[in-house]
Amino acid sequence: MPTIAVDKASLFEALGQDYTTEEFDELCFDFGIELDEDTSTSQRPIVNGKQEPPQLKIEIPANRYDMLCFEGISLMLNIFRGRRTSPNYRLVAPPKGELQVLNVAKETSRIRPYVSGAILRNIKFTKESYDSFISLQDKLHQNLARQRSLVAIGTHDLDTIEGPFSYEALPPEKINFVPLNQTQSMNGVELMKFYENDRHLSRYLPIIRDSPVYPVIYDSKRTVCSMPPIINGNRSKITLKTRNVFVDMTATDRTKLDICNNILVSMFSQYTEEPFTVEPVKIVSAHNHQSRETPDLSPRETQAEVSYINNCCGLSLTSSEICSLLKRMSYTASPSRASSDLIDIQVPPTRADVLHQADIMEDVAIAYGFNKLPRSFPSKSGTIAQPLMINKLSDIVRMEAAMAGWSEVMPLILCSHDENFAYLNRKDDGKTAVRLANPKTAEYQVVRTTLLPGLLKTIRENKHHSVPMKIFEVSDVAFKDMSLERKSRNERHIAAAWYGKSSGFEIVHGLMDRLMLMLKSAFVTGEEGLCSRPVEEAAYWIDEVDDPTFYPGHAAAIHVRIGGNEQVIGVFGILHPTVLEKFDLRYPQAEASPSPPPTRRRPSPAASDVSSADETYGNGTATDAGTQGPGSTHEQMVKKLVRLALACEYSRQPIRRADITAKVMAPNTGRQFKIVFAEANHQLRSTFGCEMTELPQKEKVTISQKRAAQRNQTQNSLSSSKSYVLTSTIPPPLRTPGILPPPAVPTSASESAYVGLYTFILSLIYLSPGQSIPESRLEKHLKRMNADNYVLAGEKTEKVLKKLEKEGYIVRIRERDGGGEETVDFVAGPRGKVEVGERGVAGAVRKVWGKMGTEREELERRLVRSLGEGVEIKRRRNEEEEDGGEEQEEEEGEAQGDGAEEQSEERGQRGGGRRRNSRRQTRTPARRASGRRGRNALVEQEADGDEEEEGEEDEEEENEEEESEEEE
Repeated sequence: MPTIAVDKASLFEALGQDYTTEEFDELCFDFGIELDEDTSTSQRPIVNGKQEPPQLKIEIPANRYDMLCFEGISLMLNIFRGRRTSPNYRLVAPPKGELQVLNVAKETSRIRPYVSGAILRNIKFTKESYDSFISLQDKLHQNLARQRSLVAIGTHDLDTIEGPFSYEALPPEKINFVPLNQTQSMNGVELMKFYENDRHLSRYLPIIRDSPVYPVIYDSKRTVCSMPPIINGNRSKITLKTRNVFVDMTATDRTKLDICNNILVSMFSQYTEEPFTVEPVKIVSAHNHQSRETPDLSPRETQAEVSYINNCCGLSLTSSEICSLLKRMSYTASPSRASSDLIDIQVPPTRADVLHQADIMEDVAIAYGFNKLPRSFPSKSGTIAQPLMINKLSDIVRMEAAMAGWSEVMPLILCSHDENFAYLNRKDDGKTAVRLANPKTAEYQVVRTTLLPGLLKTIRENKHHSVPMKIFEVSDVAFKDMSLERKSRNERHIAAAWYGKSSGFEIVHGLMDRLMLMLKSAFVTGEEGLCSRPVEEAAYWIDEVDDPTFYPGHAAAIHVRIGGNEQVIGVFGILHPTVLEKFDLRYPQAEASPSPPPTRRRPSPAASDVSSADETYGNGTATDAGTQGPGSTHEQMVKKLVRLALACEYSRQPIRRADITAKVMAPNTGRQFKIVFAEANHQLRSTFGCEMTELPQKEKVTISQKRAAQRNQTQNSLSSSKSYVLTSTIPPPLRTPGILPPPAVPTSASESAYVGLYTFILSLIYLSPGQSIPESRLEKHLKRMNADNYVLAGEKTEKVLKKLEKEGYIVRIRERDGGGEETVDFVAGPRGKVEVGERGVAGAVRKVWGKMGTEREELERRLVRSLGEGVEIKRRRNEEEEDGGEEQEEEEGEAQGDGAEEQSEERGQRGGGRRRNSRRQTRTPARRASGRRGRNALVEQEADGDEEEEGEEDEEEENEEEESEEEE
């Protein structure tokens, strides 16, 4: 609450009586304010060589803005003590009969759309009243006006300026004036820079700094009166000699604007030549229909019930007695002629805090005296408190849900408009939700009309917890109701959500049945072949319902019949995938609520775990492991492993043994892994043309890695990486673009470019010395081929390399030499070895080189020298397989000739192997391992196409050459 410091001697003089500290403290308590400190009993500071006079520091209630100054406190206490009556505030015409006019420009609606004004004629200021006048403005700015963001007050010496006035909004460069207490003229931009370090004004600069236009008030001679809410002009500043005060106020809130204007002019109108008179100002604002005369000091008329006041206070006062008490609180009241139980009341313009007859009842109790109110406890009010029936029922429902294994949550009652409607596939008709007029954030815009957004957001923020999750909430929702006085009503709802790998429809159904059983409602059914006992009291049943929040055909409405009256009290079902997607949820989810619930998204094929109860492939439907009998668990695990493998390959993630155990294998089925793996591979080969191939382990490249592996005995050729990828099993002749086009996700062009890029990088690595390439050399090659512009589509090279490294195509090796400098090299990663490998690199080179005859022979020799003999052996083996298919259609003699060629080829391979034995001894085990089949369709297609074009003639020449070398 604000604390007001007033001069002790001046206040007692205004009250006409001296008080001791205890007596004045008692007076403040009786009136409803509090004396915080009397400085006459403490050491006071020295000001200008004199000790500061004693002060009384009084705490004022936050709703009594009319008591934020000395004038308001003294006036209200005098009226309360009966020393004077409530003043009659009046509007008077100016001496010349014409009101001052303030014209409002349309552009002001872009920044501070509302403006008001008033004039205090023939006012006489003293040093104390002048300081109080300035202090009241500051108090209103800090409290009601929210640091000038809602209302900004400007006061001017009317004799130094001339109307009519204009309120405009201009670019800051076009506003030039001398600010208050300054001597140099500035424009709006310069003024912002000048005051950005000012201790007092810098806090207000952000209010308009970023706006394209600044508000400004001119007089008829284009003299700047003020630039609200920052500062006034120096030309019109008020002093102790000012006799006529022009007040201007700009605002973003019309209600706060009128309150500030009424309080300021009402409090200081007592210093005018004719006390409590104010000259109005005519506001001309045609563009927004706000033209009017301000201020409006007419009292507000209202009524209060005598019975209501007496019941609340425990009194038996007559209407006349209540009117007398209200006069002590500055009201004008009289018994109503319409009813003996009503009182007609006129609320003064300074009492903006009076909103309801409860406020009037409070003032009656203050005027009567809180200490005089009858103390009825315990003779009349000695009862034991009991909960409301709705709260008692809520506690019972909470207890039953908790004992059923569900956890209660308590999210906030406010949510965003989209979460309450669009996210749940619902439309707002404008007559349902209670909206906040000035929400601080987009997250809190409306009062929820359903509990579902809170449950779904709770699950979203706790996705790191294990599943399943079973949560519920019993709380209030709000709806608009224009028939009620407060225009809204609350309803108590219960909602529950089950989140897991299966839909959980039957689990939510079971909770609903338990709650209805607890409420003594019998379930009835109308299914054919089933009959229910006649139920005379409460009964319930469910019917299928079409609700956009739920998946079609997976939702049911809950019907209840009590005493012959039927009513739908709720709905439950599996949430629609779009609802799940908007709340960023993965698994299907069942919800139960008195209002329609949200839905859960089906897992994306790109997800790393795709165990979902609602996805299907083949002829089966996937369900959660353990939910069916032993005979079907094995089949479900096989199907889950197939889905997991496809999803991981889609996102280029390895299929890890740990993920298979966690997401596929049922409890206590670890020994079935090999069988499940083999059957899943069989289905992958027969249905999708691919199989799971184990990735090789990462090689120990650096010296430190090799030494560590030797110490730990981990560099064992027989150890397993326990990670797999999918490789193609489609025969090479079928791997043509017409049969096996590049994937269309995200696009065929981008996927083809990406495959070509990592094939090119792996080729550079395999063909480099030691099958590793320095980072600088790789960047040089990528730059020479303009990869940034033509392949990466503007994406940074470093980002693409990190992506390739993350997906296992390449491995970045960092090592420091003896001088401490760090060297960075790239080698082939596990996925790169399997998908491309040495054979894929050789195929790419053959396709790019495109030479025939003797040049082709030289190319093959170089490939064998760089990549090993496995490349040549694999090439010939593929040719043999293709030739073998043709031999079935040829004559027997030709088949024998082909057999002789095969035998000579084998001899040549053996001879070539002996000839190059010394060179192969220097190669690493990883380079010698060349028997892997690449998955990449594009690279294999290129390699196989070259091999087919080569023909039998080149093969015979190579065989003869190798035989001669063997003989030598």
